[in-house]
Amino acid sequence: MFAAIHVPGGGSAWREPPDGGAGGTPDSLLSLAREFTPRVEPDPSRSDLVVLALTGLGRLWKDPAELGRALLAEAVARGLGGARLAIALTRTAARTLALAREGFTLVPPGGEAEALAPLPLRCLELDAESQRALARWGVRTLGELQRLPAVGLSQRLGPLGPRLRRRARGEDERPLAPAAEPDVFEASLEVEWPVAGLEPLSFLLARVLEALCRGLRARGRKAMELTLTLSLADSRQDSRTLRMAAPSAEPRAWRALLLLDLEARLPGEAALGVHVRAVPTPARAVQFSLLDPAQPAPERLAETLARLAPFSAAGRAGAPRLQDSHRPDAFVLGPFAPGPADASRRIRAPLWAKAALRALRPPVAAEVVQEQGAPVRVQSAVVRGAVVDRAGPWRASGDWWDQAWSREEWDVAVAGGVWRIFRDTLRGGWYVAGEVD
Repeated sequence: MFAAIHVPGGGSAWREPPDGGAGGTPDSLLSLAREFTPRVEPDPSRSDLVVLALTGLGRLWKDPAELGRALLAEAVARGLGGARLAIALTRTAARTLALAREGFTLVPPGGEAEALAPLPLRCLELDAESQRALARWGVRTLGELQRLPAVGLSQRLGPLGPRLRRRARGEDERPLAPAAEPDVFEASLEVEWPVAGLEPLSFLLARVLEALCRGLRARGRKAMELTLTLSLADSRQDSRTLRMAAPSAEPRAWRALLLLDLEARLPGEAALGVHVRAVPTPARAVQFSLLDPAQPAPERLAETLARLAPFSAAGRAGAPRLQDSHRPDAFVLGPFAPGPADASRRIRAPLWAKAALRALRPPVAAEVVQEQGAPVRVQSAVVRGAVVDRAGPWRASGDWWDQAWSREEWDVAVAGGVWRIFRDTLRGGWYVAGEVD
């Protein structure tokens, strides 16, 4: 048997939270249904209705009527007043009756068509064209639709006709598709006496993170985000959320990041409890090569960057990202996030492309002697001597609306090396941008 619960006006009653938690709000319709059975299907077209499969609940409830009364009582206790409930042998009949009738409707086995017959045709939620076609034939109720021949409906409405007739009789077209209950990964620890200081907190974090990561590894998952909530002695809660550069199930790496964040932003009061919650992601399988050198673990790199952040100015620690700009070497520093470790997707340079520019940051000021507009001698802290060969100039400019820049670049061969120099045409002066290696 099946039960359908409908809460008029409860448009967002069962929607899942975006972080993958369990069942939305505590008084949600979906969590109410899962209190009775794990086989629950949210309606794909309505957010205010769920269908439950009652198979196997006979050992707990002596009859369907008692189960229905318990469901309605629990709905009222959770603030879902006005809930409508229907129990029938088929999922389609239970759903249609829950939408059409108030209160509790119990249909005896085999009486689905009879129970649906008095309902108006709009209970099938038909499209406008089908409603107009049936209205022209004088069909007003589901009982009248049940009595129409399936062959005639098929000839006039195509495959939709027999399907509407089956729905009007309460016959199911597919089995129940229960929604999988989301995995929740969290761990808590409470202490009898307030804990102050990073060292005692480190001990507590080690215990809760070990339990949390053990659960993640048992399910083949990793955490891409972790939320730490400290229950403080003054009844406040200190909550902070951290993201790892790459998903990890290593308690040591997460503890290091949390301690560094706690050191940078102290909670201000002693803690009475620790709660951690992870946003899981599937574990990433990486096949390492026997020939390529070993790469550092992303967790260790993220931990190193977190340790460097307090010693550097804002925006000075992280991974460089190129900006969408014509300005040479324009970049910003963002969070460290490595790409997929797939050797087949690596960009391999052609055999002739061996040159690389070792950029100097910041560029080194230089004195340049020119003849007929071309550099003939360079004098700077990194390179000095006569220019034996050169290529250029390449002129570029931009960002006139913000911080305008304009430069004239040359590649010059000096003292056995090739260097890139440029002249700032707006502010004057020559600079060495880097060495071509």
